[in-house]
Amino acid sequence: MQKNKQKPMPWLAFKIMSLIMNIKKKFRNIDEEISLVGIQTGDYILDFGCGLGFNTFPAAQKVGDNGKVFALDINPRAIKMIKEKNKNSNFKNIEAILSDCGTNLEDRKIDIVYLHNTLPLVKDKQQVLDEISRVLKVGGKLSYMSRTFSRAVGKNSMNGERLKHNLEADNKFRLVREKNGQLIFEKLEKKNT
Repeated sequence: MQKNKQKPMPWLAFKIMSLIMNIKKKFRNIDEEISLVGIQTGDYILDFGCGLGFNTFPAAQKVGDNGKVFALDINPRAIKMIKEKNKNSNFKNIEAILSDCGTNLEDRKIDIVYLHNTLPLVKDKQQVLDEISRVLKVGGKLSYMSRTFSRAVGKNSMNGERLKHNLEADNKFRLVREKNGQLIFEKLEKKNT
């Protein structure tokens, strides 16, 4: 067993986070947040750290029947909530994944990754970024956002500037848009030298 393996947050912390997120949701324009990246009908989306599904369900509606949303979270409670909400909806294009990082998705399968309010909570940030880079298509988009709560709770937080530097340093990504703290990166074709 790995010593530093990521663990889901305890039940009480999850309940508190859920309460705070549901309150803050009323002051967010989630449709604008998920649309800023240029979501299209037929896209394949990875909602990495899907939590309560605030991005999952609006994205599933936008991608339609020909698209798919993979909702990944480390917390079994979050995945259970996604599955229960999905049972009560008409969506046939949502797949829940319980994992701390590995997606088991094919290389270059995903058009858009939402990494909203998740990265500060992750122990091995580089492992997550490497997995995202692996599954994201060339020209695909990574939408990153980190609100105050996730940065306050997270350890060794990676702010937007550090993330920009990290992603652009090896020429795998370039920042294409920034609005209200939301960063949109495009995956580049890695050049052989």
